[in-house]
Amino acid sequence: MFVEGDVELLIKDRAILEEDDYALKLWIQRAFKDMCCYRISNLEEQASNKYKVTVALKTDILPESERHIVESHGKDVGMLRTFIEKMFIGKGTCKAVGDPKLRDN
Repeated sequence: MFVEGDVELLIKDRAILEEDDYALKLWIQRAFKDMCCYRISNLEEQASNKYKVTVALKTDILPESERHIVESHGKDVGMLRTFIEKMFIGKGTCKAVGDPKLRDN
């Protein structure tokens, strides 16, 4: 299963800010724990080093107990936002916006 939602990223990694969209997408993919970012779409620059993007994160990287909680409470928007934000480990900040959704494979 996947959690899919829009995020706003404020990137503080100077090395990536002058790269093209492809390199930026690769950076975003690596900025989530355990390479859990399965899909990136709708990438748009909002301001200098601030981006809005839709990501889909795999839930199978979580321990069994946490994964069960996330998957059994798929309508809990707050929990899904927390999951997305918790999985971000890149240089910068990640804020989940909108209503993330739990999706089947």
